[in-house]
This record gives sequence, C-alpha cells and structure tokens, in this order.
Amino acid sequence: MNTFNCIADDVKFGENVSLSKFINLYGCEIGDETKIGAFVEIQKNAKVGRRCKISSHTFICEGVVIEDNVFIGHGVTFTNDSYPRATTAGGELQTEADWKVESTIVRKGASIGSGATILPNLEIGENAIVGAGAVVTKSVPANAVVAGNPAKVLRYVESETVTEEDSAPIPFLDLVTPHRELENELIDGFRHNLRNASFVGGPVVEKFEEAFAAFCNAKHSIAVSSGTDALRFAIMACGVQQGDVVLTVPNTFIATTEAISQAGAIPEFVDIDEQTYNMSVAMLQRYLEKQCIREKSGRLVSLRSGRPVTAVIPVHLYGQMADMDAILNLAERYGLIVIEDACQAHGAEYFSKKQNRWMKAGTMGKAAAFSFYPGKNLGACGEGGAVTTNDARFAEKIKCLRDHGQVKKYFHDIEGYNGRLDAIQASILHAKLPHLASWNAQRRDRAAEYNRLMIKEEAVRLPYEPSWSRAVYHLYVVRTNNREEMINHLKKVGIGTGIHYPVPLHLQTAYVSLSYNPGDFPVTEAVSPEILSIPMFPQLTALQQARVVQEIVLFARETASKPVECLEAPIAEAAFKTA
Repeated sequence: MNTFNCIADDVKFGENVSLSKFINLYGCEIGDETKIGAFVEIQKNAKVGRRCKISSHTFICEGVVIEDNVFIGHGVTFTNDSYPRATTAGGELQTEADWKVESTIVRKGASIGSGATILPNLEIGENAIVGAGAVVTKSVPANAVVAGNPAKVLRYVESETVTEEDSAPIPFLDLVTPHRELENELIDGFRHNLRNASFVGGPVVEKFEEAFAAFCNAKHSIAVSSGTDALRFAIMACGVQQGDVVLTVPNTFIATTEAISQAGAIPEFVDIDEQTYNMSVAMLQRYLEKQCIREKSGRLVSLRSGRPVTAVIPVHLYGQMADMDAILNLAERYGLIVIEDACQAHGAEYFSKKQNRWMKAGTMGKAAAFSFYPGKNLGACGEGGAVTTNDARFAEKIKCLRDHGQVKKYFHDIEGYNGRLDAIQASILHAKLPHLASWNAQRRDRAAEYNRLMIKEEAVRLPYEPSWSRAVYHLYVVRTNNREEMINHLKKVGIGTGIHYPVPLHLQTAYVSLSYNPGDFPVTEAVSPEILSIPMFPQLTALQQARVVQEIVLFARETASKPVECLEAPIAEAAFKTA
C-alpha cells in the first residue's frame, strides 16, 4: 500500500499481496502472493486468484475471474460487453442499469501475452497460452497456444510434470471445491442470519427471490422447500383438478411424477426423443390425436384412464430445454396448461422462433419448478426449490400454498403446506447466484472439450445439442452398449460415474397400478440400459477430462478386441421387471 494508489475499502486481499504504484482497485478480490504491476485497474466483482502476476497497464473489468498461477502480460484488456454503446436509444448516457455484465474466466496456469484483448463470454483454458497482441473472440481450449486477430489455435502444449493431482481419483461431482472457494461469503451469510435471528422467510429470502427471478428473466420467483414442492405447488395452483391427467415423460426422476400424484392428479407418459432424451413432440402429438377423445363439451379425455387431460410437464433433462415452441403450440391447440420441470436447467436457454429471441428456462410455460438440491448447477447446502412465473396472481397462490394457506399470519384462506425455504439456505443460494452464469459457461466449455476429445470415438454416443438450444450440462450423458463393464473399468482407475436413470418410471414398482408394460415406450427403454453420466462440474480440469477420455477409449478398444456376447431377450428385459 502507498499514497500513489487508489484502493477502496471493500477490496479483499489475501496474504503477501504485492502492489506497485498507480493502481486502481475497488470491489474486487485478490488472492495470496499475487503481484500487481503499475497502472493496473481491477473493477468490482472481479476476482484474481493466488500466485498470479498481473503486469502493468492491464485492465480487468467486472465479471472477470482469474484462477491461480495465471500470468497476465502488459497492457492486456478484458471486456464485459459484446456490443458496448455510450448512449441509450433515447440519446441518454448509459448507466449500469443499461447493460448486463458478460463474464470471462481465465483458468489455472494460463498465460496471456502483452497487448492481448479478451472479448467477453468466454474461457481461457487451463495452461493455455495467448500470444502477444491476440484478439480472443472465442473460448481457448486447455493447453492450447493461440495467436492472431481473431486468435486461432496454433498447437497444443503438454504438461511437463506429473503431480499427485494428475493421478488422483476423479469424482463424478465435486461439491467441496466451490464451497471452499466461497467459504467466506457463505459464512458471512450464516453469521448475518444468526445475528438477526432470521431463519424462516423475511428479507433474506425475498432478496434471493428477486435475484433469482432476474436471473431467469421471470417476473416472479417464489422460494420453497424443495424442487418437488415447487412442482407440486405449481400443479395445484394452475388449476389441475383431482383425478385429472398430467402428461410427462418416463425418463426422469420420480419427483416429477410424485408431484403429479401428490397434487391429486394422474401421471400418463409420452416417449422421449432419441437424440435429446427430452419429450418427443411427435409422440406428444400422437398421444393427443390417437389416445384421447374430445367430448361434446370440448374437454380432452384420455382413452387409457377415462380422465380429463389438463396439463403437460416437459422435463428439461440433463440441463437442456425441451422443444418448447412445438410443445406450446400443441398445448394451445388442445387447451393444456404447460408447466416446465426445470429442476436440472438453471440458466438453460431456448431460441423461440415464435418470440424471435433466446428465452431462459422458467419463462415459457405457465410456471416452472427449480430444485436447489446440493448437486444442482445452483445448489443449496441442503434442500430448496423455487417456482418462477410471469403471472402475479399465480405467484400469490404459490405463496399461500407454501405457508399453510395464510394470506397473513393466522388468516388461512385454504389448507396449505409447510413448504417454505429457510433463510439460511436462501443466503447460501444468494451468495452462489452471482457465480452461476460463469459456472454454466464452464460446464458448456467442459462439454465442448469432451466432444472434441471423443468426436471420433464410435464406442460412445455423445450428447446432442440442437441449434435452438444452449444447454447448461447439469449432466454429461453418453450412451454405450457396455455400460456396466465401462462403469467397473472407470471405477478401478478412480473415475466416478452415475446413471440417470436406470429404470424408466412406467416400469417402476411404485407405478404398477398404472398398468404399463415393457415395450410401451420403446425409445426410453432402449436408452435406459445404455446411458452413463461421466464427471461433469465447473471445476473439472482439462487434465482430468483427458484422463476420463483416455480410459473410455482404452476400455472401448479392449472391448472391441473381445468376442461379442449377445444377450437373450429375457435377460435384457429383466432389468425392467417390477415386483
């Protein structure tokens, strides 16, 4: 510190930070042992990790995250607005309210040469090298050397040393690292709750609701105790009656159908699309045309159950939105309510041709349900959920349902539920929410790296992302004919995996009463024995990904050299039998 610097009181410094003269820092965070050269500006909400070197005349703007051991050369410029303008359409000077910050992340060990310009909404991969004077317009893969305007990959560099980390087990999901990185913020929120005796509802919950609604581009967000409650309350509030049929897919977690049943409705299923694993528009149309009749009153009735069909719940599975324009068109034609199950899709986007714009999960149906279970893209340190909607009256109904049917304390219009989100979880979610966009960007980059590494590997089928989709990869799911063997191989070398989901819902013991049989939903049944979720989380490194792919390729080649053993049909069907 010295009198030549302008450093705001809200700057967070680690230990042994070295500062030169003529530095302007405000609202940022600087890690241990980092060195910052002269005439550097670092803006609010920017974060610089440990043991970094930031050379003179560099500008690091809001929204930039620089991880540990990064070198930034002289005169490097970061940006956070793809289309900056000085004035608004009305000719007034723009303020902070007129633009949305676009984030950038520089991964561990990367180097950026002097005079480089880094455009927003991208990632500089781990150990990547950006040449002097480069203009980086798209994400740089890990270990890549790029240069030029626009920057292009020249070659890749290999790691020169092998550390214990290089051979350490790779978890399917890492919930430790993000909480360690945000530990101070999380503890600050918890301390605030303790000191203010704020535990249920109140300003902490309301602030999170406002922030999450803004993130989703929705008008209203109502925080509840779980994703299951979010979906159940949405079904009840939207007018679905006791005994009505609600359509969904058999390839989802049971919470989707639990919410339907617990709301007093009956779940019926529509098969999935074999590429996206989301609800098939063709099968939905076929169901409505072939498996329903219209009564004289205009009411749509299921031939299977003889009950009215009133709603459809498309599940945005694995972090990718269903084909919402087509589903909404069918729903409008047949008078159905659409509720989005967005429990795995925080921040996912869909390009609506009807609206001629990108739209976020949670804004296209009557309402949407989100889960904040710890493993989600935005996860609490416990249970939590939220309903989003653009309908103010609907939002009030949800608030009433979650709080014992109260319109105000001890005045109950209806019998409701104890479905409130506690303030401690709300404070945790509020602290994490500003990082969600960058975490989602990291997941997309991790998915792109998996795709690049496995594009020629015929033994696994990679996820499919349509042009109208911007998935957030809650899970990265491949398909393989030798799933159990592959799981065992990866387990032996310390690589975690998951299966989402091994038995379709229509063949679960819990739904024997619905009288479905093997063969009723052939795509779901073909997919369920083959799907395998491999490691996917924002902090997944390029080196870890390379190891995962190396072992998958090794297994595939070993399997290809062995004689093929054909399963008899009764054995193959055994996985779907119910008690």
